[in-house]
Parts: sequence; structure tokens; C-alpha cells
Amino acid sequence: MIIRFLCSASFLVSSMFLLTACSGGGGGGIPAVSQAPTTTTTTTQTFTVDPNGVNSSTGIPAGPIAAPPAGSFGTAPKQIATAGGPTFNGSSGGYPANVTFPMISTTLQPGSSGLTAGAANTGATLTVLSTSANSSSFQMVIPAVNVNFTFTNRENIANNMDGITWGLNYAVAGAWAPGGNSTGPMQSSTAFVFGYETPSSAMPSTGTASFSGSASGTVYKNIGSNVSGAQVFGNAAVSVNFASGQVNGALTQMQQWGGMTSSTSSIYLPWNDVSLTANIAAGTNRFSGSTAATSAPGSAFSLAGSATGKIDGAFFGPTPQNVGAIWSLSDGAGSALGALTAK
Repeated sequence: MIIRFLCSASFLVSSMFLLTACSGGGGGGIPAVSQAPTTTTTTTQTFTVDPNGVNSSTGIPAGPIAAPPAGSFGTAPKQIATAGGPTFNGSSGGYPANVTFPMISTTLQPGSSGLTAGAANTGATLTVLSTSANSSSFQMVIPAVNVNFTFTNRENIANNMDGITWGLNYAVAGAWAPGGNSTGPMQSSTAFVFGYETPSSAMPSTGTASFSGSASGTVYKNIGSNVSGAQVFGNAAVSVNFASGQVNGALTQMQQWGGMTSSTSSIYLPWNDVSLTANIAAGTNRFSGSTAATSAPGSAFSLAGSATGKIDGAFFGPTPQNVGAIWSLSDGAGSALGALTAK
């Protein structure tokens, strides 16, 4: 083992070591040195776990936190899925490019203190400029809260670890909350879904189907003198009776990251399980309904067992292959808004 001495610090010494000259040192080869005694240095890394779990201040003064409004269905022309047509993850057909999608979305925004319900986002759109297996570029426009951003990611728009979107073949979900750090207080918080929608003519009138996938959301509560936000995530299950138009489901095993207990171990705090109940609008591929907490684990960012909210979504794919929806939950003291995708 060769250990190099640096001018700024000394490191452990073993049975063989090499000296390098610092500035002003002479040359002439490696000087002879005698064997130094072995020394041992122990470094202890301390991990502090916040009892509130991993969260961050929005920079907004603490105050009333409104329930997120019902989702707005974007009024831009729908993009309809076709057999063999484009998919977001390249599983069939080509990737979309320069395609504008109406978004289903809901928003919270700052008040003088706390958070208020955002205005209806009927004009919200997301334009996929390009996407491939390992890159994506898109523009998101939400006029109601003055959002107009263009994003470039090093990953696919649906399989995205670094960006704000995630999803399936035909449905993509996401969340965007500009601000809330060194750029100033959070300006708004939006959950959204978009994609290639199922043609109304391809919606079944009989039979049932089950979908499974994942859900993610942001919870806002007053912590100290500010509103803080925390991320939650878990499983999503949706069952559909196409004859009656009834949509039922649940978000389960929902949890919040609690932080690191060591360099390799994390803890997770439990969050509310949530029931989903909705109805498909006659002659369409879209549904709306309600949510309710079915558990109340009592962790810092979980909501009360009385919490209720809304769900709005659609079916995506040439036939109903994917489900995408936005959901919310509120107990009067805190609120959550998020999205789910399932196949």
C-alpha cells in the first residue's frame, strides 16, 4: 500500500509510503526515511433523523392551508391513442415529438399566509418537444399561475429519476412547485396528468378491469412559523365496472422518507392509506369522484382520519390500457395533492 503525504494534511501511515515535495521542496529523489509507528484514526459519521421526516420549508408564512380544488380538464384538443402509434417509453410506435397535450391538473398557491386553492387550470398544456430512451425536452404552460417553463432531462419522459415526470406507455404524471428555496418562496404547487387518451368509441360498455401502479404526492402542513412540504409515495390500485361506470380504488402502503440512519439505511414514516371512488362521465373516457383517508398513522405529515378530497382522471391507450389521475386529501389543517398512474 502506498500512502501519499499531501501538503495540507497527513494520512494513515503503513509499511510503505511515498513523500511528495511541497512548494519550495528540493528535488534529488526520494529521501530515506525510517519506519514510522502505525497509527489509527477513527472517523464517526453521525446521521440525524428529523422526527418530521424529510421536508422543506416553502418560505410561506404559516397560515390556513386550503383543500386543493377539483381537477381541471384541459380544453386543448385531446391527443388520441392509436394502435401502433407513439408511446412515451418507446414500447411501440415512435416517440412523440412536438405534440401538445391538455393536462388534468390541480394547484395550490400562496396566500398572504398559508396556501389557497388555485384557479381552474383549463388552459394548462404540456408540449413534448422531444423524448427518447435517454433524453426528453418539454414545455409546460399553466396560465392560471403564470407557469411557462421548458425542461430538458437526461432521461425518458416516462422513465425519469431526475425530472418532474414519470409514467407508463400512454399516461404520464408529474408535479411542479417552482420556488421554495434560494429563489424565494414557493410560487405554486401543481399535480398533473396527460397522455394519449382512449377514444370514446373504444371504451367498453360491459365487463370489469383492474389496474395497478404507483402514486406520489406532496403534503403541506404548518411546521413552526412556515408552511413546509413533504413527499409521499406508495401503491395505487384501481378497479372499473364499465357497465355501471363505477371506478373504485385505493392508495396503500403510502409513506414519507424519514431520512438516513446510516450510510446505507433509510427509515420511512407511515402516511395515510386512501380510498378512491369515482364515476365515468357517460360517453367519455374521463372520470371524477372523491377520496377519503382510511388510516391515520399519526406521523408528523400524515392527515387526520377524517380527511377527504377529490380524484379526477382518464383512461389512456388505444383501449383502456392505462389509468392516470390526480388526487387530493385535506383535513382542514394540512393538504396533499398528487398523481397516480396504473396499468
